[in-house]
Amino acid sequence: MKVMKFAVLPFLFLGACTSFQRSANSGYGSSGIHYTNDHNDGASDSSTRQTAYEMGKDPNALSESDLEDIRSRQKVRELERTLSSRKEKEQYSKVLPWLKNDEEKLSFLSVPTLEGRQQWMNSHHIWDRSQAPQAEMKDLIETQDIAVGMPQDYVKRSWGEPMSIEVSGNPLYKNERWKYQRFSSTPEGYRKETRYVYFEGGRVVGWETE
Repeated sequence: MKVMKFAVLPFLFLGACTSFQRSANSGYGSSGIHYTNDHNDGASDSSTRQTAYEMGKDPNALSESDLEDIRSRQKVRELERTLSSRKEKEQYSKVLPWLKNDEEKLSFLSVPTLEGRQQWMNSHHIWDRSQAPQAEMKDLIETQDIAVGMPQDYVKRSWGEPMSIEVSGNPLYKNERWKYQRFSSTPEGYRKETRYVYFEGGRVVGWETE
């Protein structure tokens, strides 16, 4: 299995996934997406607009709930930048795919010490999530399928080890593209397909099939 780093991936995908979101900072974003809304001034500062795009929101039409979500994401980014030691970064990188949302990330990152974060993981039974998939994920694994939000470990259980992994930006944040080659049944017989699975924060955000 090859692991490579890349800068920007083309914004191309087929209809395999109906909910395809990519962070503007992940290397998967498209500069060709534009939003317009004449009824709401929306986000005025560039940081809020950038975070809105990252989260798949229209920066010109943000509700108060959207703004709260954006502020949470910005706080997460601030706290991520405070991780200085190699052990802190490795710990966060390992736990990241199992944190359900920005609220959990904030809770984890707000603990000031490495040992304290380990206790946080234990008290929240984080590693139990990897051992006991939720019913929906378990069904997907049993049928060798994947879904948006699926952690990387579950994808491996469903599809096996990828042929190659491409890493976008800082490996700490697990923004990656995995390549698979699989055989699918068609009326003409079996056909080899190349599939790419995209991850942000160690969770599936979309995929494409060639």
